[in-house]
Amino acid sequence: MLATIVIFISAFLLFQVQPLLAKSLLPVFGGGAQVWTTCLLFFQTFLLAGYCYAHLLVKFLDIKKQQIVHLSLLLISLLALPLGLSDSDIKEQASPEFALLLKLALSVGLPYFVLAATSPLLQSWQSQSLNSKVYKLYSYSNIGSFLALLSYPFVFEPWLTLSAQSWAWSLVYGVFVLLFAGFIGLALKQNNYTQAVQSDEIATSLDKRLPLWLLLSACGVIILTATTSAMTQNVSPIPFLWLLPLSLYLLTFILCFHSAKVYQRWFWLAVFAFSSFIGLMLFFIGSQLDLLSQIVLYSTVLFSACMICHGELEKTKPHQSKLTQFYLMMSLGGALGTAAITFIAPEIFTLFYEYPLALGLVLALFIYSLISTEQFAKNRNMVLVAGGVLVLLAPTFIWLNSQFTNHDTLRLRNFYGLLSVKEVSINGQMERRLIDGTTSHGTEIIEPTYLQGQPQSYYRFETAVAQLLNSQFNGAQVGFIGLGAGTLAAYGKHRDNYTFYELNPNVVATAQSHFSYLNNSKAQVEYVVGDGRVQLQKQKEQGQANRFDALVLDAFSGDAIPMHLLTLEAMQLYLSQLKENGVLAIHISNSHLDLTPLMRGLADELKLKVHFFETKAKQAHEHNTHWVTLTFDEQAIASFKHLQSPWPNQKPTFIWRDDYSNLLSAL
Repeated sequence: MLATIVIFISAFLLFQVQPLLAKSLLPVFGGGAQVWTTCLLFFQTFLLAGYCYAHLLVKFLDIKKQQIVHLSLLLISLLALPLGLSDSDIKEQASPEFALLLKLALSVGLPYFVLAATSPLLQSWQSQSLNSKVYKLYSYSNIGSFLALLSYPFVFEPWLTLSAQSWAWSLVYGVFVLLFAGFIGLALKQNNYTQAVQSDEIATSLDKRLPLWLLLSACGVIILTATTSAMTQNVSPIPFLWLLPLSLYLLTFILCFHSAKVYQRWFWLAVFAFSSFIGLMLFFIGSQLDLLSQIVLYSTVLFSACMICHGELEKTKPHQSKLTQFYLMMSLGGALGTAAITFIAPEIFTLFYEYPLALGLVLALFIYSLISTEQFAKNRNMVLVAGGVLVLLAPTFIWLNSQFTNHDTLRLRNFYGLLSVKEVSINGQMERRLIDGTTSHGTEIIEPTYLQGQPQSYYRFETAVAQLLNSQFNGAQVGFIGLGAGTLAAYGKHRDNYTFYELNPNVVATAQSHFSYLNNSKAQVEYVVGDGRVQLQKQKEQGQANRFDALVLDAFSGDAIPMHLLTLEAMQLYLSQLKENGVLAIHISNSHLDLTPLMRGLADELKLKVHFFETKAKQAHEHNTHWVTLTFDEQAIASFKHLQSPWPNQKPTFIWRDDYSNLLSAL
């Protein structure tokens, strides 16, 4: 019983710390979905290290020495408490992926490592002390992980600040170490372990199913991370949307390893065969669906895919004597799958092609698993059906992809996301659009040529931001957090100075090479590459303050909101960079989130005058745009204040802080 409790708590802590640290890191690395993917790589890699360490202990030491070594390491890990991000400086020239991984390793590396090793070690010991089904302990471990993920967005995040969460985690970790020490003490006192009776050849030989275990576990993680990226490219990478896919992933482990009856091959093959075509459609047109529909459909595809991957793992699991070898291969597959998504996919794919490829890989591995078993004759029909679905998926994908990319003139991908330039004909006019994820971040008419250079889309002449920039005196100093296609540079006048802060270097290069707004601007245009808030803070520390007549915040990737740009502390920083009568303009147009209560809440807290401006679309291809202005001096917006709109609702206000934010409040 005590072993089950220790395994449960270790798994709970192992997965509770993941969203906590990832959320803490978002402001440092720009708030993109790739932050979570890179965090997953760290967690998978240290899980692999923990499993490898457990396997080596079991292989080379007797049980008593294993317990003493692991308990010693647990006690040493207490020195890393309380939990918190490392304050160590990381060279700015380091890649964001490397910098993020290093910060995690310095902050939680040792505690996470020993937690990862706890479950396989305890299961190995139990297999030699009792005639028990230790694979059920694995399902209990996954239940702990599942509850940790499920509780975070609904229990911990809404009620506790990040610092309170860190202290709570550290306290429970200390309790866990005490419980583990008690377990070791009882075990050493009773000394009732029996050595495994299998021969050395059986216990240490490499199983022929190793490649299958490796590939199935890698495929499960690939479909998990690809689904998470797809779900969060248009909504902030909030813990809820991180943890829902990961929870479903773990749930399939729980179901498959708790009872072999849950995974019925014919049933799950039929479900996934249907789901794979839904997944293919989602890849191309998912952004046109509402948020709830996207979540339900993506979750269905992910769940059925993971049921096949993990169901096949359960059906091919080895004897208990090779338990740590089995877990080692599973964790290695998980680490390799996440590494492929983090490092390889962005280098070779300009879209999230790993998602449709993962759908095909599930079917291919299902066929491989059936063929590699001794009951192939009995499974021949399933092999034919799975092969038929795979054959149909390939041409469907090729045709849809050709339609989707037909208008692309440029596609780029890096750590910060997807970027493409499309040229489309609208009402007889040829438009060039900058697409970030699946959302337009700037449009320019290139034919007829006399319309070239005129601001379009969210920045057209009637919008509040256009009115604000036009109202500025000649020689104004204006800052912009977020560049897009550089459309707002078109409003620059002689002697104006426009400073654009842009996180993604690909955006700067594309705006300069494919759009004319920046090159033709009358203003003096400067660029600062890096997170806008971080760069403004650095400039403030260097003595640059109170210098902008207007500051425009438009740094959203797709419909995703980097929450660290909208906290109380961020607003205070923006105000410190504005002149006394300066204006802060924030673009809050969004398909999924209502940010108006947040804007009113922040204005009330900071004693600012806040106004809401809605510019309705006059043509079918235009957008309704929502801008908010905040200022201490209403005279600064006197020339266009009469264009303000009534607030769309009177929902209760709220504010976000660096130490506390809950995006569910804005959904």
